[in-house]
Amino acid sequence: MVKFVAQRVLSLIAVIVMVTVVTWLCIHLLRPEPFAFDDRHLLVQLGDYVYRAFLHFDLGTSWENNQPPVAGLLREGLPADLWLLGGGLAFGVLLGVAAGAVVAARPRAPVSRLIETVSMVFLCAPVYVVGLSVLLTFGAGIAVSGIGFVPLKYVPFEESPVRWLGSMIAPWIVLGLPLAAVCERMMNSSMREVLHEEFVRTALAKGISHRRMLRRHAVPAAVAPVFVLAGVSVPVMVTNMVLVELTFSIPGVFQTIRASMNDADFPVIQGTVIAAAFFVALATLAVDLALAWLDPKVRAGGT
Repeated sequence: MVKFVAQRVLSLIAVIVMVTVVTWLCIHLLRPEPFAFDDRHLLVQLGDYVYRAFLHFDLGTSWENNQPPVAGLLREGLPADLWLLGGGLAFGVLLGVAAGAVVAARPRAPVSRLIETVSMVFLCAPVYVVGLSVLLTFGAGIAVSGIGFVPLKYVPFEESPVRWLGSMIAPWIVLGLPLAAVCERMMNSSMREVLHEEFVRTALAKGISHRRMLRRHAVPAAVAPVFVLAGVSVPVMVTNMVLVELTFSIPGVFQTIRASMNDADFPVIQGTVIAAAFFVALATLAVDLALAWLDPKVRAGGT
């Protein structure tokens, strides 16, 4: 297990470095004018940036007046985004697995038809539409339904842990719903195959209940492809985080992305890309570890 974790960590670090290099080269090759003050060779500049970024966490300073270093901006927004991504990922996977198991176990039941319909809606609906709909329907003080309980403003954890949790529930749900819809479809398909396996028939022949067979045998056997799909879907979730941050006013890393792009603030853009790559790598590592814990063949094979 230790070897597997080490291999995954090293590979993900390599991916982050590669993303950094590619982004830096694209910025400097497509827009060389702002960097004309540095007359060193391009590769020398690149090596210096990578050295400072990954050994000293020095990502430069924003070109806007009176702005802190880029590393400071990332440190301020990193905790909120880590909680947002972790909660959305957990909610999406758990809800998708549970919903897919229900649909596969009772494929013709009305509740299964309802789950599949709702999943298709959240799979197709843009995340900002879902977020704004939640705020307009259940937002505190603005709810058209008259039931306003969703906070409109992010509350820092240091100010009030309870209010912080309340302000994060809706963003977690909105961010995790598209992932839940994808995982539901994968879990449904995987469960349908598992339910025809011999070990399922053997378990039922031994006299255990159908519900216990699903919980202890079918679901664990069918959930591995869902974890794989969740890992592949992480980049889409990170993209959706930008919209969720704006919708729910979460002070994360991506709060300044629009202003930095409008002002061509390339140090901030570069730092934001590195942060996004870090989020993808971290969430992918978490999914890989969960899959390795579930399937010993993954640990043995290291893939």
